[in-house]
Amino acid sequence: MSEQPRLSAHPSRQELRKAIVRLRLEVQRQELRQEMQQLLQPLQQARELGQGLRRQLPASAPLWAAGGAGLLAVLLGSNRRLRRMLRLGLLLIPLLLEARTRNRSEAPDEKAP
Repeated sequence: MSEQPRLSAHPSRQELRKAIVRLRLEVQRQELRQEMQQLLQPLQQARELGQGLRRQLPASAPLWAAGGAGLLAVLLGSNRRLRRMLRLGLLLIPLLLEARTRNRSEAPDEKAP
């Protein structure tokens, strides 16, 4: 927040007008800043969601595989059984990856004497 304009003991009309204009400009800046924060809030939430997903997924599990499986499910939509299998696979991939990373972190280090 900017500093309020300082006026002399007996300001002239011109000094008063300038102070009023500065105050109006400051109010407009604050309103714009608040509106921009409200407009950018969904974008910020989407960015945080993406960062959270990147932290959860290991680097060896690219999202291309899930996207490719989803595309196959759409293209092969006429075959219900195959579509169900792909959907089940897409649901199980995150669980399997989580279990794999958990097992790696709990495994004792074999190189230690």
